[in-house]
Amino acid sequence: MDFHFAIVAIFTGVAALFVIANLLLSRLLRPKSGTEPAKLAIYECGEPTVGQAWIRFDIRFYTVALMFVVFDVEVVLLFPWGAIYRDFVEQGLGALVFLEAAAFILILMVGLAYVWARGDIEWTAAPPEEPQTGAAAPKAAAAAAAAAGTREGALSARGSGGGH
Repeated sequence: MDFHFAIVAIFTGVAALFVIANLLLSRLLRPKSGTEPAKLAIYECGEPTVGQAWIRFDIRFYTVALMFVVFDVEVVLLFPWGAIYRDFVEQGLGALVFLEAAAFILILMVGLAYVWARGDIEWTAAPPEEPQTGAAAPKAAAAAAAAAGTREGALSARGSGGGH
């Protein structure tokens, strides 16, 4: 019984020595870096850096990446299902397996519809507009026209009634 643990210990030791040997070999063979400013400059995808690195990214990047991962996993899980579906049909379980896969896809589609309805997929999502009712609506329209630079809008925004 102890012999089995010895094999595992020897294997672990050989793996650790392999890692250490590769690190030492790479340190010996790598080119020596100088202190030239061009060598020490930050290089990112062939573009010079502009501004600070610590900026806030839009959450939509992360949302789209997360949605990609979710649907990528869906495809990965559906491939084996499709590969063995014929075997289940031959065993008489085709309808059950099909309903399970359909339920899986339905759950993912409900999630997609939810994200889509919230507008999280849109790259150019407009800020939500607040509906204006009552007496504030004409004043807001007049103020918007005044901001646009029209003479009539500016006059009505001042309350002169069109200049008469």
